[in-house]
Amino acid sequence: MRCLFVLVLVWIVSASAVAQETSQPSDTTLESYRELLAPKLHLLAQSYGDSVVLRWAPSNAPAWRVYNRIGYIVERALIDTTESGPLRFERLTPEPLRPWTLQQWKERSRPEQQYAAIAVQCLYGALSIPQPNSVQNMLDAATELENRFGFALFAADCDAHAATGLGLRLVDRRVRLGQVWAYRVFPAQLDSVFLLDTAYLVVHIDPYRPWPPVLDLTAEGSDRFVRLNWKNFPTGGYTGFNVYRTGPDGRRVKLNNTPIVPATPRGWGRRIEPWFEDTTAQWGREYTYEVRGISPFAEEGEPATVRATLRDRTPPPMPRMKKPIIYGITMVRLEWEIADVPDLKGFVVMKSDKPDRNWRALSEQPLPATQRALLDTLADPDFPHYAVIAVDTAGNASDYLPLYVDLHDTIPPAPPTGVRGTMDSNGVVRLEWNLGTERDLMGYRVLWANDTTHEFSQRTNLVWQDTVFYDTVAVNTLTEYVYYRVVAVDNRYFHSDPSPIVAVRRPDVVPPVAPIFTDVRAYEDRVVLTWNPSTSSDVVRHVLYRRSESDTGWTVRAELSPTAQQFTDTAVVPLWTYRYTLEAIDRSGLRSERALPVQARPYGFAERAPVVDVLAQYDSSTNAVLLQWRYLQPPAERYWFVIYRAVDHHPLRMYRAVESSQLRFTDRELVGRGRYRYAVRVMTATAQSPLSDEVAVEVR
Repeated sequence: MRCLFVLVLVWIVSASAVAQETSQPSDTTLESYRELLAPKLHLLAQSYGDSVVLRWAPSNAPAWRVYNRIGYIVERALIDTTESGPLRFERLTPEPLRPWTLQQWKERSRPEQQYAAIAVQCLYGALSIPQPNSVQNMLDAATELENRFGFALFAADCDAHAATGLGLRLVDRRVRLGQVWAYRVFPAQLDSVFLLDTAYLVVHIDPYRPWPPVLDLTAEGSDRFVRLNWKNFPTGGYTGFNVYRTGPDGRRVKLNNTPIVPATPRGWGRRIEPWFEDTTAQWGREYTYEVRGISPFAEEGEPATVRATLRDRTPPPMPRMKKPIIYGITMVRLEWEIADVPDLKGFVVMKSDKPDRNWRALSEQPLPATQRALLDTLADPDFPHYAVIAVDTAGNASDYLPLYVDLHDTIPPAPPTGVRGTMDSNGVVRLEWNLGTERDLMGYRVLWANDTTHEFSQRTNLVWQDTVFYDTVAVNTLTEYVYYRVVAVDNRYFHSDPSPIVAVRRPDVVPPVAPIFTDVRAYEDRVVLTWNPSTSSDVVRHVLYRRSESDTGWTVRAELSPTAQQFTDTAVVPLWTYRYTLEAIDRSGLRSERALPVQARPYGFAERAPVVDVLAQYDSSTNAVLLQWRYLQPPAERYWFVIYRAVDHHPLRMYRAVESSQLRFTDRELVGRGRYRYAVRVMTATAQSPLSDEVAVEVR
């Protein structure tokens, strides 16, 4: 009972939180209390003439969980109009109906019965939160119980076997046509928390009548799929739906693997109606689609059918109109271009006095698909807007962009001159140019881009009626310049050609990218450093810093070119430890972050005896390489072994260190197939031995 009391507590906590927002509990809150603690038992029945199927379920998840343990009693009484007196009810089962045990499910179910598996999981699946110990955990546990309850009822609706195993279904076979029976279902005993009332139902024993078809089935074909839409009964009688398709060959197939169940989010005022898209339909074939609802008795209702086929619903691309040619004020030559369209039927040329309405075609029939020009000999200044629409053989029409044709003035203004600009350290751009001399000049449009090869976009939404323009751009970027062009616009919205491109330099506020050390090697009398230079394009030099054991801070060791990638430090003292770092400086004097320091220790001229008899063997069972060696002349000081490894053509590099007491090493960190090469060196605090002979092993 702990889980049930937890769920009650969760509900009370939630309801109390709602109640605290107001001075007194609302009617909705009180109704929720009543619904939780006094749930309803719903009962349905279906007559088959020689039998009656009963289906029932409580109205909330906590009551379902409690009464699964208690069980239900089902009784019936014959209603005889020729007799008076109370109904005499009789039990239909000797024991209360409860869900099957896990062993009974295993004995009575087949592996392919998927809804039985769903029912078992809802009843006996492990809880994700077995011991709720916080309010959030309690809420999560309540949600999980609601989900189990919902899936259990769904499985019972879709499969009679699952409904029987869940203890929510009973078949009464001792009936005859024409009889009238009263049925009642009630708990074997009442729970101390959830008070479940008795459910009653009167059933007339009539011949079986299938459930009616779904409502308003429609089909619409597109280029890639056929979409089916239909409606459930207003009361939501069907639990789910199946869709079937019959092709020209007469073969009928089911298109959905699981029932189609439309889900309406909680709180939505309008119910989501079911739909289905058939993406496997083929061109040139007409199909008959059949939709059947699934009743709460796990049966399909009568089919609703519709015929459909794929249809070309993709319009042709929009024609691109060229600049019109005007002859006086009565003739206009229109020209256009369009991409290749295999099913192009032709073009419709229109004109209007408004750019968005009142369009009329210039010809009764579409122009041929090969035509790309038209001369309008009845041009009228009162109808200056033209458009061309492409039409394909399926009747699809393209979009269009209206083209304004000015029959009075066809000369655009001259491009602006003297365009110049500057930018301050905050990214504020001042752009100015010379005023044009045209009498009908309206203003200008300012265009910009971050690269001369990019398409320039409009910086001003309206026509700018001044010769000075201020703009603000980002300065914290690696793009060195911002580019502008200016276009003049007259009163008839004719645009000039763009002015020449003006490049405005951004102030440099972004420091360069730091270089990265890639290798450091210590030799007897020198240290060799290797790095990847800064990737910033405006770097002018790299500065190398060094710090030794006797130094109190970093000192400049060398200033190097921006392309240098290596430096050899010969001014070193053997057995001293040196640290190095590196920074990049750009042309504005900005400095990068310093590279992650590395250190090296020249080992002087002392040398120790080498390792001998190095052997390597690959063990395919463990995917590891076993390395062994001998060391015949150990030094008096403390020493250790250093393993070097390389794969394929790569050079040997330090790999692992091994204590002096070990003369073997197992390499379990292989990176894949290849030829692995190994060598061993002896190291001490003041010296090292030469590398041993290389050994190689193939890993396959």
